[in-house]
Parts: sequence; C-alpha cells; structure tokens
Amino acid sequence: MRGARFVPSMAGGAVLAVVAGLYVLAPGIYGALLHLIDIPPARGLFNDLAAIGQAAACAQRGVNVWVPNACMGGGVYSYAPLLLHWPWLVVLYTQTAMLGLGLVLVFLAAQAALPASQSRGELVARVLGTVSGAVIFALQRANLDALLFLGVLLAVGLLGGRGAARLVAYGLFGLLGALKYYPAVLLALVARERARWLALAAGPAALLGGVFLWRFGARLARALTLVPHGPPLGNCFGALDVPLAVGVWQGLARGASRAEITAFQLTPALHGLFWGLVALLVWRGWRGRAACRAGLTELAPFTQRLLLAGAMLIVACFLLAQNIDYRGIFLLLALPGLYQLRPRAAWVAVGLMSEGLFRIGALEVGGLVGGAGAGMAAYIVVWMVREALWWGLVARLLAVLLAWAELTLARWRCEMAGGS
Repeated sequence: MRGARFVPSMAGGAVLAVVAGLYVLAPGIYGALLHLIDIPPARGLFNDLAAIGQAAACAQRGVNVWVPNACMGGGVYSYAPLLLHWPWLVVLYTQTAMLGLGLVLVFLAAQAALPASQSRGELVARVLGTVSGAVIFALQRANLDALLFLGVLLAVGLLGGRGAARLVAYGLFGLLGALKYYPAVLLALVARERARWLALAAGPAALLGGVFLWRFGARLARALTLVPHGPPLGNCFGALDVPLAVGVWQGLARGASRAEITAFQLTPALHGLFWGLVALLVWRGWRGRAACRAGLTELAPFTQRLLLAGAMLIVACFLLAQNIDYRGIFLLLALPGLYQLRPRAAWVAVGLMSEGLFRIGALEVGGLVGGAGAGMAAYIVVWMVREALWWGLVARLLAVLLAWAELTLARWRCEMAGGS
C-alpha cells in the first residue's frame, strides 16, 4: 500500500501529542487515562531513563547501588552491571527530558522502517499496535526496552547485508544481551548462516561471552536477584502468572497477610502446574509447526527476520520471567510477518498490547453496575481470558520458531552433504 509505511508513525505521534497535551494542560484527565490503561502513577516523565542515570551518578561516588541507599532515595539498582561502567550515562539524569523526548520521537519514526502493510486490515492492526497501552507505557517511562527495540530493529536490518554488516549485527545482539539479558536469545539467528561460517563464528563468540561472565559474573548474579516481580493479576505477562495467581488465591483463602502473599514462593505442586503448562505449550507449538513452514518461506526476507526476532524475544520473556506490559512492544517486530502468516494471531497480539484497558474497564464498569464484588469478578474473568490468549499466542510464535528450526536443519544437512 503506497504511503502506508508512514501511517503508524504518524498515528503514534498524534496520540502521544494528545497524551502530552493532557499531561501539561489537564493532569487529572491524564492521570485517569493512565489508570484506565493500567499504567501506575509516577512522579514526572521518563522515570526509568532517569533511574539509570541516577544509579550511574551514585556509583561514581562510590555508593553501593546494589543495596537500598540514600543516594537513590532508598531504592536499588536492578539493571545490568555493564551500564555502571559508562560514566557518561550520568547525562541521562541531568538531561532526562531532552533525551526521553528524543527516544520517543526516534521510536515512533522507526515504525516507518518496518515493512509496509500489505492490506488495510494489516495497516489497522499495525496502527493500533503503535498506539497501544504497551507503547504508551514504555515511552512514558522512557524504558530501556524502547531503546533495545531500536537496537534490535537496526541489527535485524543489518542481517540482510554482507558479511561485515552481519558480524556487526551479531555483535549488537551480544551488546543488547549484556544490557538487559533476554536479547541474547537473538544470537540464535546466527543459525541463518552457512554451517561452516557458523562453526568459525562460535569460537570468538564463546570467548567474548566467557570474558564478560568473568568480568561481570558476580554482579550479574546479584542483578538477577533484584529483577522486580509484579502481581500475577496485574499489568504483567508470563508463564509464571497462572501458578502464582493460584498460590495467591490459596493464601487469601487461608487468611494470609499481605506481606505473606507478597513474599509468596511457588510450592512443589505449583511448580508441577507450571511445568505441566509449559509442556502443553511446547506440544501445541510442535503440532503447529508444519502449518507454518510453507508460509514462513514465502515471507520477504526482512519480514521473516523481524518475525523470528520478535518471536524469540516474546517466547523467551514469557517462559523465563514475569514481564511488565511494556515489554509487549516487541510484538511490533513480529506483526508484519504474523499478520501475513496468521492474521487472527496478529489481532490477538494487538489486543494483548492494550489488555490493561479491558481489565481496568471491566473493573470500573462492573463496580458501577454491581458494586465492588461484581467489578472484581469481571476483572478476574478478563484476566483469565488474557492468560488464555497469551498462552495461545506464545504457542503460535513457538510454532514459527520450531518451523524455522526444521527448515534450518534441513538446509544444514544439505550443505554438509555438498548440496546447494
């Protein structure tokens, strides 16, 4: 569709301009809007960006930022240790407004770098994804995930170039992984390369990884223990949500205190539930892989790479941890290919990027109609639908990855046998 490439960026800019206007001119309406899409209140804008700069400034003064400290207002640093070794990051704290606004503008402009929509339906889905609650949340906080999105998009584009450009892309994937761990899964895209080239690249990659772990391993382990967790019924997604929610309900039934519920750890039975659900997810992905193979090969190369990258990020995040809703922005990478491959799954992805609107809307409307109990009941129903949709979507994305893995293994066997 001619000119459609720029529509999501323009729509996102228009919506963010309205939100910014409400922030300045009508703070009450702005706060109500954030509540409706389940974005927690915060003091000011671009808080996550400022927090990194503040931690860098405190670390330079010799403060141990890994424990609660006065320099950070009683908070702790929970990002990657590598960031603390870049002194210039203090500018994030001193120039938060300018840098945060720059990140917002670049993120929205970058939507035009994604493949152009192939139909009106896809264009509508892409626009709704760009103006979704997940995007507003990420940009309102200027979260590091928004910057990682840009890095992933750049690296995936470089994978379409010659050897040197591809090497830069894999190096960028490694750097992004060092900054926030989960992007390291994108190094699996090296499987796209010829088998002999892959064997040559594995040695240097392993050496660099070993050096990184030797230098930052202890602090990395500490940082992983400080990754914040959210309530399973709130603005998070992940495979842990269902077993955690069951544990919370069990605690409420026996009259546990808020502190006990907050510190809740999975019991052996709930671990069993978790692994049972994961096994079911893998089975569904395996069953669906055959239906994805032909469509995957028909996608344009850039669209296919974006779909694989988005699928890798979402599947890894879903299985490994709880994730605040703004991490759903990586679904924007997958949407072009997903819509061409599985339109219904693409619409599910778009809906999940704004699921907070449905949960909070059900709570408010239910409360007005039938009181607090009815509101909470409606909230729980929407939450259950949300969880079912997340598990179904991740199964679809896993099927895409398994189909790609089968195609890759077939190609490797052909190469090793001397085929073309």
